[in-house]
Amino acid sequence: MSTVPPLDPKPATERSQGSELARLRDRTDEIELIISGLTMVALFTLPGWLFERIAESFTHLSVSLLVSSTMMLVVLTGLCYGLGACFLVHLMARAYWVGLIGLRTVFPEGINWERTPGIGPLTRERYRAKLPDLKAAIERSDRLASSLFAVISVIALGILWIGMLLASAGTLGGLIGSRFGATNLGITTAFAVLVALTLGLPALTWLFDAQLGARWPKLQGASWFRSFIGGLSRANGWLFPQRLVLPVQLTLQSNTRPVLFLAIFTLAIIAVIVVGQVSYNRAATFTLSGEFIYLDDQHLSGPVFRSSYYEDMRESRDRLQAWPMIPSFEQRGSHLRLFLPYQPLRDNMLLDKLCPGEDARLGAACLLRMWTVTLNGVPINTNGFLAAERRDLRMRGLVGAVPLYEVAPGLQLLEIMWNASSAPGEAPMDDRYANARLEHRIPFLFTPDYERDLDADTGRTGRPPAEPDAAHPTD
Repeated sequence: MSTVPPLDPKPATERSQGSELARLRDRTDEIELIISGLTMVALFTLPGWLFERIAESFTHLSVSLLVSSTMMLVVLTGLCYGLGACFLVHLMARAYWVGLIGLRTVFPEGINWERTPGIGPLTRERYRAKLPDLKAAIERSDRLASSLFAVISVIALGILWIGMLLASAGTLGGLIGSRFGATNLGITTAFAVLVALTLGLPALTWLFDAQLGARWPKLQGASWFRSFIGGLSRANGWLFPQRLVLPVQLTLQSNTRPVLFLAIFTLAIIAVIVVGQVSYNRAATFTLSGEFIYLDDQHLSGPVFRSSYYEDMRESRDRLQAWPMIPSFEQRGSHLRLFLPYQPLRDNMLLDKLCPGEDARLGAACLLRMWTVTLNGVPINTNGFLAAERRDLRMRGLVGAVPLYEVAPGLQLLEIMWNASSAPGEAPMDDRYANARLEHRIPFLFTPDYERDLDADTGRTGRPPAEPDAAHPTD
């Protein structure tokens, strides 16, 4: 009598699909390792490259480009470091998983508890009850690595979308605020409105649908209630890419601890923004340390040595500041070359006031109205300054020569003032600036090469030697 094998409750199509997914799952593990390793290296090196690209064109940017590029730089920098850390954890978890598989292949029985020297009977009993076997450890590490790889994609998509929203809102607020001299206020207001919508719309949806609709089923059949919930859902869809993020988010959230997952996801987004802002401040400023209490920024407000004023000492972060420059700290010639940069974002507001109408066509003559130059308190005539294009600095502006004939060798002070015609206590033209005028004090050391050839009888130092005449012939 023949026996009939029991029927598989699953259809053949479902069984074939399950086996195909299992084979595909086995092949994706190697791909995960390759992607994690390469992407982790790229992510940790990308922020520096992004900052260099922004610094190169910083003085060329308009209000809209400056706000959007700065915001995206902050978001992308935080995203790179955050995802790089996640890929590092994923790589470690997947490498641990590979090691466990190899260990189980060599030692399929797992731990030999009869040969564990140095472990007493009570400790051995505790370990056997607490420690998982190799199969359970393999499953846990595989689940962690796979879940983390999926979470990385959710975080990346969500933060990129949030970054674009922040950049768009900040650009719009900055453009509107700049028309009224309140750029920062416009940006802050736009961010506040965006945050209110981002937090308020999901909260309203949860309150009316998950709370009121669930407690009073009659509301679910009301047309006005359904239309209201549908409008909130569409508005949430505009603020968040639901079709891209929600499938992965809800799958992980519904199969883990929902509240904990949502809290971790929200904290991850906040952490990425914070890390990006801190990284940007670290790259744009001298230091984030609070230990410079005896020589902080307040002590550097007077005539102090700043490497940003000297062309041979500038670095990448100095390109974020369009400051006047001289070639070097030590000067040996009879003239000092001075470069006064032109930054449209900063100067156009003032030039519209100083050069109205036809005067705007004057070019260099118009730009000269912004600047006042003095050397050791003595005014310098800047009428001879020329328009300049410095491709090495990626700047345009004015260049001129400051004479040093009557200057004694030693430490000198070059004082340059932007918008010197402003009245004392006058409010700045835009809230991006703290003062209506900008003052730059550049110290330099004057050591003329011709000092050894000076005539000691004249008692004049720093003066070029006189031309020889017939009464006093030279050798």
